[in-house]
Amino acid sequence: MAGRARPQPQPQPHSPSASTRRRERWLVVLGVALHAVYMLSIFDIYFKSPIVHGMAPEPPRFSAPPAKRLVLLVADGLRADKFFEPDERGRYRAPFLRGVIEEKGRWGVSHARPPTESRPGHVAIIAGFYEDPSAVTKGWKANPVEFDSVFNQSRHIISFGSPDIVPIFCSSLPHSTWGTYPHEYEDFATDASFLDHWSFDQFQGLLNRSFEDAKLRQLLLQDKLVIFLHLLGCDTNGHAHRPYSNIYLNNVKVVDQIAESMYNLMESYFNDNQTAYVFTADHGMSDKGSHGDGHPSNTDTPLVAWGAGIRSPKFLAYTDKPDDGFRFVDDHKHDMPTPQDWALEGFERVDVNQADISPLMATLVGLPCPLNSVGSLPTHYLKLSKADEVEAVLANTKQILNQFLRKSQMKQSSSLYFKPFKPLANYSLVLDQIEDLISAKDYENAMKHSEELRSMALAGLHYFQTYDWFMLMTTITLGYIGWMVNLILHVLQSYTSFPANLQKRTQVYAKNTSVKVYIVGCFIMGFSSIILLLEKSPLLYHAYLFMTIFLWTRIVQNFEFIKAVWRELSNMPFKYTMNLLNISVIALFILEFLVCTFCYWHPKRLRTT
Repeated sequence: MAGRARPQPQPQPHSPSASTRRRERWLVVLGVALHAVYMLSIFDIYFKSPIVHGMAPEPPRFSAPPAKRLVLLVADGLRADKFFEPDERGRYRAPFLRGVIEEKGRWGVSHARPPTESRPGHVAIIAGFYEDPSAVTKGWKANPVEFDSVFNQSRHIISFGSPDIVPIFCSSLPHSTWGTYPHEYEDFATDASFLDHWSFDQFQGLLNRSFEDAKLRQLLLQDKLVIFLHLLGCDTNGHAHRPYSNIYLNNVKVVDQIAESMYNLMESYFNDNQTAYVFTADHGMSDKGSHGDGHPSNTDTPLVAWGAGIRSPKFLAYTDKPDDGFRFVDDHKHDMPTPQDWALEGFERVDVNQADISPLMATLVGLPCPLNSVGSLPTHYLKLSKADEVEAVLANTKQILNQFLRKSQMKQSSSLYFKPFKPLANYSLVLDQIEDLISAKDYENAMKHSEELRSMALAGLHYFQTYDWFMLMTTITLGYIGWMVNLILHVLQSYTSFPANLQKRTQVYAKNTSVKVYIVGCFIMGFSSIILLLEKSPLLYHAYLFMTIFLWTRIVQNFEFIKAVWRELSNMPFKYTMNLLNISVIALFILEFLVCTFCYWHPKRLRTT
């Protein structure tokens, strides 16, 4: 017994100490706070409101507007292909509007931008800008942010339709006559096309009352009158029954019948050929009965315009090739070739961005473009003299340029180091040159310079909309990297077996340097805070910067430990080093594969405004 070896104690599994558990609870709290704060950066980077105030309107300088009044018909949730394509019998679902395309007016596809929802779509059509997507999260309140629109600029607006849409634009206007049906009417269990009939019937009743009401008739006979009918049936039926259902497809026929009835009613009542008509949709509808993303079934909507001030159809020779090289402001190629079953290859198709409809409507009735509009006037729709066409485009250019100048002024007033948009440094000289060309009746070159200046102004708006992107993205990226490094350091310090002398030495170093590091960190935070205050930056900018500086302060505090870990890794056998490298590469590959999969399935959702 005396010679028997005593049993050796078995190594116990490593369990975290009380201090480690406390540190981990603290890390959990820090992680939740960090991700909550950094998630809010999305609203400062991508969802920043484009609206600015303080600009003067720019009315077009032509003698007489092309039209005295405007009728806007918006078929909510109507996708382009279901509107233009024939049914199973080879008959077109919208025979009246198809006749308009072939005999009276112009047509194209209006391209919406995500989020393809009713409110942002109507804001783009009526106000001419792409609303901050975060406004959708604020519900359907009338104006989360005050903005100008074609309705604001009009002499009077008459509107009937959904209680979710019409009050947004009309409730605060003294020069408005409007009405909505109760929310209870929006019943997904029934055929919602009766909502479209309701809107038309209300307007027809208004006209009938005007024969006995002299004041109402006088209101209707004035110029710069805008009439808006919101037709919700397709949207409600699309959600409830899908856009390939008979109920939805029959609703396409209903909105066509309402467009025809509206045209006949207006022409018989006024009988002066001074009415312009615009028919479009705010967004489409996916095969699943939803909308919101950037799939073409949601972004491609019909646009048909006719009446006073609108060009007649342009016939294309069969040898002409469609223009498939046009790129929109967001540098995405939207316009697809016209499908053969639409049978419209012989009629010129003019696609627009959805915001372009706003300056089109404003120009038709001689109104200034809405102050925050970013739409470019689609001149191929307008029947104007060369002189008036140039003046209309120049007014559109000045309105966008005024936004740019206002944003430049606001940013310069709050920036310690202002970086101007250099391509527009001599904008005043270009404006003078355009005015000289107009005076000399060189309308072709005046138009060319006006469109180039407008493109530069749009680029300048984008420049100031994304002015803080580099600083914000750098701060957030460094913050996430700092968080990951802190987690790695915690795991290495708490769950690995480094030599005792290494642990002791690094702990002594951290204790001796922590005070100095935190003093430097506080100094950097204070200095950065002063700069942000002088630049009048939002409070969240301070939170992003403070969080990032705090994380990297902790990393610097563990600098000696990081060096020691690096030395340990450098002394590891080659086999272990390669295994670690291979695991890291595989992990990165899997992460990139997941990201690429998301981009592949949702390519349009990643589109920015």
